[in-house]
Amino acid sequence: MRYWLTSLVAVCTGCLGLSPDPSDPPPSGEPSLHLSLLVSSGLSQPLYLTHAGDGSGNLYVVEKAGRIRLIENGALRTQAFLDITEKTSKGSEQGLLGLAFHPNYRNNGFFYVNYTNSSGDTVIARYTANRSSKMADPSSEQVVLSVDQPYDNHNAGWLGFGPDGMLYIPLGDGGSGGDPQNYAQRLEPQSGNRHLLGKVLRIDINGSELGHNYRIPPDNPSLGGRVSEIWAYGLRNPWRASFDRQTGDLWIGDVGQNNQEEVNRGVGGGKGLNYGWKIMEGTNCYDNSIAPGCGSSNLTQPVHVYGRSDGYSVTGGYVYRGTRYPRMRGRYFFTDFGSGHLWSLYQVNGAWERKTEITSAGGSLASFGEDEQGELYVMSLFGGQVWRVEDRP
Repeated sequence: MRYWLTSLVAVCTGCLGLSPDPSDPPPSGEPSLHLSLLVSSGLSQPLYLTHAGDGSGNLYVVEKAGRIRLIENGALRTQAFLDITEKTSKGSEQGLLGLAFHPNYRNNGFFYVNYTNSSGDTVIARYTANRSSKMADPSSEQVVLSVDQPYDNHNAGWLGFGPDGMLYIPLGDGGSGGDPQNYAQRLEPQSGNRHLLGKVLRIDINGSELGHNYRIPPDNPSLGGRVSEIWAYGLRNPWRASFDRQTGDLWIGDVGQNNQEEVNRGVGGGKGLNYGWKIMEGTNCYDNSIAPGCGSSNLTQPVHVYGRSDGYSVTGGYVYRGTRYPRMRGRYFFTDFGSGHLWSLYQVNGAWERKTEITSAGGSLASFGEDEQGELYVMSLFGGQVWRVEDRP
């Protein structure tokens, strides 16, 4: 993902386009988006927000350097919920990149993180929190899975529990440019678990087998002649993914190489799908040496692509399923890190159409987030702010 290379420009609240593009007013009955400031200062490079599913109403913000911060009753706590800055590599696209709470967190205190360690490799680890003190124990780490990273970019970073209780982990292709080792399409075992790069993994963390702190679900697809952690493949740098709470579809924003950014939809979770990279970049043929003419029939087409005139680094989002803003329901909201355009996708007669909700909402929008009620948030990596996404007629 290229956005870490963007110059560290200041992002001011007044520059963020906190209203829809005045030249394109929304039609009657459609949402009129507004970004309402929740956290104005105190965060350093926030790049994800989520909830614990425990009824507390608390929000947890991931900081790239290796901290998780707690927003309680709308206020940012000074003390970190978890601090593992001494374990993380922080260059390029590295750092603490993802967070997911166990579905039974209320009782077991378990949560999972995705970070790059001091060697630059991906680590999926479990930590334990003391819910009464609202603090996690840094010494409680149990490494679940590690994957060698050949380069320092395309680490992706999101992880989340699906409606089936399994942990899903999208990984980038290992980095550099053009996936030089073709990891995204390779299914045979590689040293250092590199065959897991460019894939969506699905594991069962409620057990262990074969020396792993997880189990391979027996209903995972048989890919490459075997059942493994791989759930789907063919991804370049899946920067942010999410499950639709209503349908169980897995939505993925996959950052493009030269020409196209893409949004993928794995219907029902997307079991066994090949999203195409590096045979295809979006809807364009990229490397026909893998599939002559890029004519492979087993590729899943993205539901939406856009070119360089609209941005250069897609930030995947969520299908809104909250209750506060009925006009937003059923739309998939996403943005671009470079241009700051905030869009929605919605279906019209079976086809997906894109609407510009906010034009240039500010650069460096690194991630959306969702609270327990399904309300949406968005945050600026370089500005450090967090906003609520609202519909204001």
